[in-house]
Amino acid sequence: MKLGAAIACCVTAIALAVPPAVAVGKGQGTKVVCVSSKTSHRVYRKKPRSCTFHRHGEPLAEAFMVRTKHDHWHMWHRGHARAKGREVTSMGHTHPPVRIRLSHPVNRCGHRVFSRAHFFFPKVGHGSTMRLDACA
Repeated sequence: MKLGAAIACCVTAIALAVPPAVAVGKGQGTKVVCVSSKTSHRVYRKKPRSCTFHRHGEPLAEAFMVRTKHDHWHMWHRGHARAKGREVTSMGHTHPPVRIRLSHPVNRCGHRVFSRAHFFFPKVGHGSTMRLDACA
C-alpha cells in the first residue's frame, strides 16, 4: 500500500515538472493564424511580414478580414505581440498605416496561438478588436 502511494506521488511530481511550453507546441512559441493569399487555407505564422487576419466563426469573406503587409514586429512575446504595418485595402491602391496588437494566447489544435487582435488606424484615429481563428 505504501509503495503504491509513493509511486503515485512520484508520477504526479514528474507531471508537474514538465513545462507548459514542452507539453503543448514543443516550445515553438506563440503563433498567429493567417489566411494564405495563395490557397485561402489557414496557416500558422510567427512574426509574419504580411497576414490576412480572419474573424473567428465568420465565413471567409472580405468583410471579416484585415489584410496587412510590411509588418514590422517590434515585440513578439509569449503573451502579446506588437507591430506596425500597412493595411491592404480591398479596392484602393493606397496602403494606410496600421498598428497591430495580438493578445490572449490559447492552446488549440496542438499550437499556442494568439486569439485576439486589435488594429488601430492612425489616419482616422480609430481602432477595433476582433477574435481570431485559433486553428489552421
